[in-house]
Amino acid sequence: MRRNFHILVDFINSVLRPDLVVHTGDVILSNPDSHDDYAAAKELHRLISAPVRFIPGNHDVGEAYDRTWWATTADRLARFQDFFGATPWLEWFGDIALVGLNSQVLGSGLPAEEEQWHWLEGIASSIEGHNIVLFQHMSFWTPYSGSDGRPGCIKDIDRERILRSAGAARVLGVANGHVHRYRKTWRGESFELWAPSTAFLVDRAESVRIPAGLEQLGAVLYEAERKHLKITFQTTPGLDEVEVGEFEESLLIRKELQQAPSSFKAVV
Repeated sequence: MRRNFHILVDFINSVLRPDLVVHTGDVILSNPDSHDDYAAAKELHRLISAPVRFIPGNHDVGEAYDRTWWATTADRLARFQDFFGATPWLEWFGDIALVGLNSQVLGSGLPAEEEQWHWLEGIASSIEGHNIVLFQHMSFWTPYSGSDGRPGCIKDIDRERILRSAGAARVLGVANGHVHRYRKTWRGESFELWAPSTAFLVDRAESVRIPAGLEQLGAVLYEAERKHLKITFQTTPGLDEVEVGEFEESLLIRKELQQAPSSFKAVV
C-alpha cells in the first residue's frame, strides 16, 4: 500500500505539520522475519519531515503471551531496534509526558520484558506529579481477541503493574494501534484511544468480532498546550480504503506465511 503511505506523508508534512509522529506498531506488513519489509518500511518513513517514535507491533516482532512460531523473540526485537530505535521511550511536550511501551514483550519471559519494567520504575520520579499519555500497540483496557484466538488486549496483571509503576503521575490516557479502527472510551478520568489504520481495514469476518468504532482510514492528532490535551480524528483525503487481502502485497505475504513453520520451541 505504498500509494496510501505517500498520500499520508504528504498530509502529515503539508497539513498537520506535527512536532512528533508516533507510530503505534505494525510498521511492516505481516512477516516479522522479512528483512525486505523492514528495509522498505524504513525507507518510506524517512519521507516524514517530523521526528518519528516507533512502537513494535505483533506484525513487527511477534505476539505477546503467545508461544507459537509467531511469538516475540529476542532476534525480532533486536531487528526492530536496529531499524526503528529502542522502546520504551519518553518524550516531553510541555508538562505532558509521552511514554512509549512495548506491549509485545509482556509475558514473554525475555530479558527485554524485565528491562522494560526496570525502565518504567526508573522514570517514576521524573514523571511524578505530571500528566502522562501511554502509547503501546495492544489494547490497554478493552478485551479483544482476533479470529485466531490471540489476545488483542494486555493481561490484567500487566496493566495493573504499569499503572502502579506510573506512581504519582496522572494518566491522562492510553493510546494503541492494532485494531484498525478509531475508538475513544473512558476509564474513570483516563481515556483509551484506538488509533485507526492508515493502510487497510480488517476483513468483514474479523470486523464483527471487534468492539464498535469508526472503520475509516486516517490519523489522530494530539495537540498539547501546557497541561491540556486535545485529540481529534483526522480524515486523510485520498486514501484507498481496502480490506486486508484486497491488494497485491497482502496476497504475497499470506502465501509466504503459509510456508512458515507451524510449531515453535523457545528457550527463555
